[in-house]
Amino acid sequence: MILKKPSFLFIVCFFLVFLAWVGTPICLSQQEAEQSVTSNPQEKQEPEKIIGAPQDAKQKMGIWVFVGWMWISVLVLIFFLRLKIKEVDRLCQLRFFSAKKD
Repeated sequence: MILKKPSFLFIVCFFLVFLAWVGTPICLSQQEAEQSVTSNPQEKQEPEKIIGAPQDAKQKMGIWVFVGWMWISVLVLIFFLRLKIKEVDRLCQLRFFSAKKD
């Protein structure tokens, strides 16, 4: 069935895209705020050092607990997936899913 006039959904989508395209330049959230000059240009600001390591023993242990919990959950999910596969294989052998049952 071929429609000769555009559907209502198409018109609404086109209107929303057009509105977003036209409204983006005047959107207040897109405007840049004025930056005040409060820093002294003479002073050099050294960038903050970011170290990607745990700070103390508590954080180290937290990382190991998280990694252990993640692997245990993966193993449990694999165990349940194997059980589901075994059950489906058993049902297929019984011809539970076949349309023609003997």
